[in-house]
Amino acid sequence: MNYEVTRLSLENEMDLVLGHKRSIRLGEMLNLSLSSQTAFTTAISECCREVLEKTGSGLLIVEIAKETNKSFLTATIRYKENGNHKPSRHNPLEYAKRLVTHFVMYTDDFLNNIELRINIPQSRRLTDEKIAEIVNYFRNENPSTPYEQVKRKKEELNKIASEQEEQLIRSRYVNEKKTEFLSIASHELKTPLTTIKAFTQLALAEGDGCSETIRMYLSKINLQADKLNKLIQQLLDISKVEAGQIDFIMEDVSMNSYIHETVALLAKSIPTNPFLIDLQEDVIAGIDKLRLEQVFSNILVNAAKYSRERTPIRITSAVEPGKFLRISIRDEGIGMSENNMQRVFEKFFRAEEVARSYSGLGMGLYIASRIIDGHGGRIWIDSELDVGSTFHFTIPYLRMASVLP
Repeated sequence: MNYEVTRLSLENEMDLVLGHKRSIRLGEMLNLSLSSQTAFTTAISECCREVLEKTGSGLLIVEIAKETNKSFLTATIRYKENGNHKPSRHNPLEYAKRLVTHFVMYTDDFLNNIELRINIPQSRRLTDEKIAEIVNYFRNENPSTPYEQVKRKKEELNKIASEQEEQLIRSRYVNEKKTEFLSIASHELKTPLTTIKAFTQLALAEGDGCSETIRMYLSKINLQADKLNKLIQQLLDISKVEAGQIDFIMEDVSMNSYIHETVALLAKSIPTNPFLIDLQEDVIAGIDKLRLEQVFSNILVNAAKYSRERTPIRITSAVEPGKFLRISIRDEGIGMSENNMQRVFEKFFRAEEVARSYSGLGMGLYIASRIIDGHGGRIWIDSELDVGSTFHFTIPYLRMASVLP
């Protein structure tokens, strides 16, 4: 088992001094003889100096290794060959090789490695507790020079950046696999659901062929099949969005007429709340009518879900500078906190207090935001707890409707 004691990036001559200092201190803590300390630290210095001259950068890792009843002190210098080094008559690696009991050079992960090792005598009684004490010492050692302070800060920042990059890569991988699963699952569910809905509608069309009770059951099955179909469509939309495959079929449309028609259509499936429409100047905009209908549907369904029955939902519009039409949808519902407002358009986000009382997967607003983004607009929310929420989104328009093309 290997216990890393210290690591040091090699960037300039000051790092050679720092590496030498740490190696000497480690030898003292292990109670090595003066000759062993000198041989090990000299070998490290010679190899590090050669790497710096050859490549300009490298990494020194010093470890304590335990194998059965034996213990070793090891140092590994890792570097990339740059091909610009001119060989000299004096080879410091040959000198370093004679100073240690084990010396090997190898390549892995496209990096060159020089590995040095000396034995730690059994008489030193190197226990796991002693190793832990040494590791903690170097981990918590305070910098003794301004250069060490700068070095330590830089290493800490590099470590944080490396961890964040690794976390980002892992997150992207998980996200890709999740999207792949959603796409496959959605397609697999689509076929049996279509069959269920088709036979349900055939049975309902029989008229007097089934009792009122059976017709009620069939109607409920048909209604739930419609809800499930919408969820599956949302899953498929997410898969397309993530894969960059969402297509837009743009048409030049009178927005006032489009909004009135779309809201009237959606009102039939959302009978719990009245929709009040107050539109300003009409404009002609290039939109995907079906995709933008999804945006209205997702926002209006949410507004009704989180509002008391019979409270109004208001749809307004206004022309803004830069040839943008702003559409606002305001409800008198439960509202949301500042923190939730910042996350409401994230994929699968559901506020904890809402998830306990209301069903949903947290996909609708994410899809809406991507559709608006695909139209060249933006979407945001204003909200106040227990007062209500207003969703705003903009789309670019071509011209005022009163102006001929």
